[in-house]
Amino acid sequence: MNELLDHILVMDDEPHLLDWLVEYLESKNYHVELVTNVQGAIEKLAINRYRMVVLDLNIPASSEYLKKIKDKGDKYEEYRGLYVAEFARTKGHRGRQTVVYSVHDSHSVSLACERVGITYLVKGRPRQFKKELDDILSYDPSQEHNKAKQLTK
Repeated sequence: MNELLDHILVMDDEPHLLDWLVEYLESKNYHVELVTNVQGAIEKLAINRYRMVVLDLNIPASSEYLKKIKDKGDKYEEYRGLYVAEFARTKGHRGRQTVVYSVHDSHSVSLACERVGITYLVKGRPRQFKKELDDILSYDPSQEHNKAKQLTK
């Protein structure tokens, strides 16, 4: 698995609305990789570990993934980004490194995110969004990861 600790994966089917986010992250010297659907995100997450993964909850999925997502339950079917977030967690991304967002401020989504152990943000609040991303980026996730590697040697 490639560790791309200076890269951030962003998944949104309307990337043109995220110019502000891309510009903000690039101003902090991160490379932003954009994907527009579940399949694109899964393909990248299968081979790379990113500094952070930022995922829209309302995202298109191919028929191949729709079946897998439907098997996970109604909440995953409604908010397909949860499926990608859970996949990211199984590939070594910590909960603070995995961020999902939506225009919906839903208590049931909050609960689902707590179960998966990920950060949930509401779209349309850029100042709060940036503050949370800054907080996440303020720690180095590789330190704990490297410490764990040394302990297993």
